[in-house]
Amino acid sequence: MRILLSAYSCNPNRGSEPGVGWGWATALADAGHEVDILTQAGNRPAIEAELALRPRPLLRFHWHQLPPSLHRLKHAWAGLGLRLHYISWQVSAVPVLRRIAAERGSDLGHHVTFAQYWSFCALSKVGLPFIWGPVGGGERTPASFWPQLGLQACAYEAARALLGRVSAWGGFMRSTARGCRLAVASTPETADCLRVLGAQQLLTVSQVALKPADLEQLSRMVPGAPAGGPFRFVILGDLLAHKGVHLALSALARVQADWRLSVIGDGPCRQRLEDQARRLGIAGKVHFHGTLPRTEAWAQLGGARALLFPALHDSGGMAAAEAMAAGLPVICLALGGPPGLVVEGTGFAVPAPDPATAIAGLAQAAQRLIDEPDLWSRLSDGARAHAHRTFTWPARVAAIYGALETAP
Repeated sequence: MRILLSAYSCNPNRGSEPGVGWGWATALADAGHEVDILTQAGNRPAIEAELALRPRPLLRFHWHQLPPSLHRLKHAWAGLGLRLHYISWQVSAVPVLRRIAAERGSDLGHHVTFAQYWSFCALSKVGLPFIWGPVGGGERTPASFWPQLGLQACAYEAARALLGRVSAWGGFMRSTARGCRLAVASTPETADCLRVLGAQQLLTVSQVALKPADLEQLSRMVPGAPAGGPFRFVILGDLLAHKGVHLALSALARVQADWRLSVIGDGPCRQRLEDQARRLGIAGKVHFHGTLPRTEAWAQLGGARALLFPALHDSGGMAAAEAMAAGLPVICLALGGPPGLVVEGTGFAVPAPDPATAIAGLAQAAQRLIDEPDLWSRLSDGARAHAHRTFTWPARVAAIYGALETAP
């Protein structure tokens, strides 16, 4: 087929959402499809450099960028600005996608990256049959956690919750859900929301997958040896309030052992988290590295023994997949997408009805990994095997495009 891929985020050299966009583009090409990809113009240098080294004749990229006045939204309001930038980009991309579809004779549209069931989907206005997702957004931060998040983050959570509620009554979102050829939810929570909107053909598939080269590189990593040194934990991700790093710090402060934590990533909550570590008396055990190049971030990952992933809502969990492929057990909260990745025998999904329960569960799981080497070894082996069996792009393409063949 000739597939028109709308990928707001797409970069061959990055993980998380940019890696997802690149993964879908290359996986569809590897499956034999001709793929036209519309993405942000800011991704152009990295993509063109990659294609110069490793040409892919079935891929054709197109670029679309918002004006500078709107582009500045990306870094405003503790995450809400990025969402508004995404929606603005989608709305303004409609005529661009229509032009590409007409010029290229596209057979099918596919909407990926940053996809939320309550936000605008440009492909729904192009006139092509289209796949919507995997989409997220049905995940919610429990209200009991809000008081700890700060004013800006609470405003973001409130806006996100309001958008989710309003969308159920919005004609546009209902027409998108009912009009797509296949709606793909990344979590069970989002699948429930899509059913309410009236999706006729619905599938639940995680958006998380790793490139073959990444899986191979991660498989060669040996988790940091515990003998004669502290047990090393690592956190990978943007330092936003809903990522729950404050919960991990409170939990580790209770752990009775010699441990260290590497926090890789940056964001508006960094200073607040550094202050929290000092108040808890653990500042000497926690190293905030800031944003690192991928090679350096993976070097930190390879030197650790376990990943902490305490996100309060996350529809994916690329860091969890990378850690598991490297043989690191994962400790996450039983909220959103990560519990679907961290299955039994690969780590711990901690119940999180409220902060006290979540912190206690995170602390208990961390303590067990330190105190029970045999348990750690079983979980490490299980995590690596599960990642290499499950987190592959061919598996994702087969699941979604296989279901497409049976869609009406």
